[in-house]
Parts: sequence; structure tokens; C-alpha cells
Amino acid sequence: MEDEGGNTDAGGGDDTKQPAGIEEDMESVVAIHNCMNEGTWSRILQWEKVLNPTSSTDNQTNDKEEEGGVTPKLLKFCGRPTDLSPKAYIKHYLFSHPLPFDRHDWTVTRSNPTDGSETEVRYVIDYYHDEVMASEEAGSGMPNMDDGIGENGRIKSLLVDVRPAADSVSDIWGRMVSMPLARRGCRSILECVLFKGHGSGPKSDFEPLPLKPNETLIQSLDESKRVWDNIQRDAASKKGVGAKDGGGGDACTSDSLEGGSEESQAKSASTIGNSSANDANISKADATKMAETFSKILSQCKDSKAALQSCSSEEECNKAFMGMTVCAGQYMCPLQHKSFLEALESHGSSSGNGSNEEVAEAKINIAFEVLGECVASYDQRAGMAKKQHADVFEKLTKQK
Repeated sequence: MEDEGGNTDAGGGDDTKQPAGIEEDMESVVAIHNCMNEGTWSRILQWEKVLNPTSSTDNQTNDKEEEGGVTPKLLKFCGRPTDLSPKAYIKHYLFSHPLPFDRHDWTVTRSNPTDGSETEVRYVIDYYHDEVMASEEAGSGMPNMDDGIGENGRIKSLLVDVRPAADSVSDIWGRMVSMPLARRGCRSILECVLFKGHGSGPKSDFEPLPLKPNETLIQSLDESKRVWDNIQRDAASKKGVGAKDGGGGDACTSDSLEGGSEESQAKSASTIGNSSANDANISKADATKMAETFSKILSQCKDSKAALQSCSSEEECNKAFMGMTVCAGQYMCPLQHKSFLEALESHGSSSGNGSNEEVAEAKINIAFEVLGECVASYDQRAGMAKKQHADVFEKLTKQK
């Protein structure tokens, strides 16, 4: 190790030199990480170009304004490697797709060029690794991050699934309607119907990852399970670090140049506080209905509950949790449950038809996200009702 004058530090010598290959390996890791981030951001910009046409998305940076619009900016991102997204649940447990090796939630701000107002939009990103493609890629050990990832990039073994979270009606509409239409160059549903999915307008370059795995991904299924188990064990030994554990330290990072994340966090805290205040008072009539609903669930979802209580591995527990969510959903959230079943049926009937199948897949993962959020919300409210009207729940328990 040399100082500014070129002299070797005392004690440095040859012993401080990195082993052969370490420096090259680190460069490769950095290149892959940069490539993942670049690939993620480019796909977010593809979404933004469709969902927010007033934005300028021609450049690949997040802090530059151009004529004709304002480029979306990355406000913050959260690493959530221990949380399976609803879409990842569906892909793995219904279609035997490999598990993702990582998940991020990126929050983007959209600026309105007319009045300067900003809107925050959350994107959910799942990262997958194709072991077979990795072993067949020539020169993939030292990738060029400008070459991209995925099917059309240099690093074909790294796959990224990017989509807006189902946080609002407009986001759901964007996933189920706007993007599928844009990919076909259709300006309206009617145009797509009349011209059989071939519109006359410009087509989006966005290519979604399918729910079903291809032949090479199927071969990566077992390895993805081992990686997932290792992630869970590592998280268990570091409790409180992950985003789902409430750790705000390393899990979520702000990338705003204007310090907007603190304001965003304050808004989130305010929203949570208001939500708790709104749900503080639950009538006895509502509590009785909730208690009766839980009574039905205990009676009709015995197998799902037993599977959830007896699961021994992370994979078994995730599968059991999904089963319990669907079973409980038919009583807690019947409309959302019906929509989920209809989405599954529509996917089966559209198999083999690329255009219809993509829309059907979007419906499935959106429907399950909405169902899961509805069940979680109902369960939280029922917990409050039980605290306020314990006698109602105890009475039904004794009757059982």
C-alpha cells in the first residue's frame, strides 16, 4: 500500500495484496449490481411513459428535466428480500415458477409540468436468476452494464419483474388495461377489438415476465428454493433488519436530491395515525358480524388452518398462508374472492392465446393482491373489534 509520495506503508508489503481474482470478482459483482439497477430503472421509465405521458422518459437518469416534460425521480427504495409479493406467490405456488432471489419496492415521484404538483407511485420489483442461462452465457462473469439484463440483454440469466403496486384504481387500470393496450399500439379497447390486437399507434417496448416459467427456469426451481431458505434463515438471525420487521435503517434508502423522504415518512405516519383514529370505534353490531364471520372461517377452513399450524418449512408455510388467505377471503371479502376465482378461470380459457393470456395473467396477480390486502385489512379491524367487544367473541367461542 502506497502513500501519496509513492512509498510503501510500514507493515504493508506483499501480505496486504488481494488474492488473485478477488479484484476481478468484485468488479463483476459491482457491474451486475449496476446492471440490475439500470435494468430496473429502464423498465420503470417504460411504465411511466405509458401511465404518465406528460413525463419525459427519454433519458435514463432520474434528476434531469427536459423540454416537454419532467423526468420521474426515484424518491426511495426498500429492500424486502424476505417478503414474497402476491405475484411471486401466484407464480410459484400455482405455476411452479422459481422463487425470486430478491424483492425491492421503489417509490417514484411524478411531476406535473403544468402546476408543479408531485405524485408518489410505488413499484414492486422481483428479481429472478436463471441458473441454466447463467451457465451458458459466454463472458457473463464480467458483464458490461450498458448491455442490459433479461432476454434482450447481455446478462440473460438476470430477470426483473417490474410493475406498479396495486395501491390505487389508476395503478390497477394501468396494469390491466393501459400497458397491454400500449404494447399492441392500441389507443383504446375498441381499436384492439376491431383490429384483433394490432393497433395503429406506437407500441411500448415493455416486455412483461410471464406467470408460467419457461423450460430453463423450470430447471432453476430447486435452486431457487434453497436460496430462499437461506435468505429466511439469514433474516431470522438478524431480527429487525428487514422491511417487514419494521426496521427502517438499512431496509429503505432515500435517493431524493431534495430530501423528500422525510416528508414522505411524515405523511405515512400521519396516514397511519388517521387510519387508527377512524377505526377506533367499532359498533357492537359490526363486531357481532365479524365474530360470526370468524366462526364460519374456523368451521370451513379447518384444513387450511391445520396446514398453516403444522408447516415445517418456509415454502410449506407460504403455500399454507396463501391457501388460508383464499379460504378466509370467501367469507371476509366475498367480492374480491369471486374476482380472484374468475381471473383464474379466464386464464385457463385463454391458454395458448398470447394476447388474451397476458391480460388474464395481469388479472390474476392484481386480483390476488387486492384479495390479500382486503383480508389483511379485515383481520386488523376484527382484532380491534375483539379488544372492544371481547364478550361478543367469547360468546360465539363458547357456542362452538
